[in-house]
Amino acid sequence: MAADNREKSLGYAIGKTNWYLKTLINKLLKDEGFTITNEQWIVLKAVFEQPGQSQTEVSQHTQKDKTNITRILDLLEKNECIQRKRDGRDRRMNRIYITEHGKTILKAVTPITQKIDVICSQAIPKKKKDELIQSLDIVCNSIKTRL
Repeated sequence: MAADNREKSLGYAIGKTNWYLKTLINKLLKDEGFTITNEQWIVLKAVFEQPGQSQTEVSQHTQKDKTNITRILDLLEKNECIQRKRDGRDRRMNRIYITEHGKTILKAVTPITQKIDVICSQAIPKKKKDELIQSLDIVCNSIKTRL
């Protein structure tokens, strides 16, 4: 694709939107005094939603590679947001659980994530938002079939 057509590319538009979204979330989190990042929040939320996942399962659930998930889990554990416990049947595997402190952080961050959704949604009418979500789901499914 020619460089001048890059901005008309669907992939470029999705990537640019994703970058702005993550940057805004991190800015709002920092402005509110949180030390947690968007990436850490995503992982913490996944652990909360499905307690006892293995590290590999958290990686798959959050769509993050194993190197990044290890780093994020290490930080969350250091900040006492999660706890790793040895699996009862396979001692090589850890199960990941959210702590009470992690639940407190998650609850406190929720209004910021809701604010982000409002910011994104106010730019377009609800019908177009629903169509956009449906279209992006189609794009994701198309890509997933090729992985």
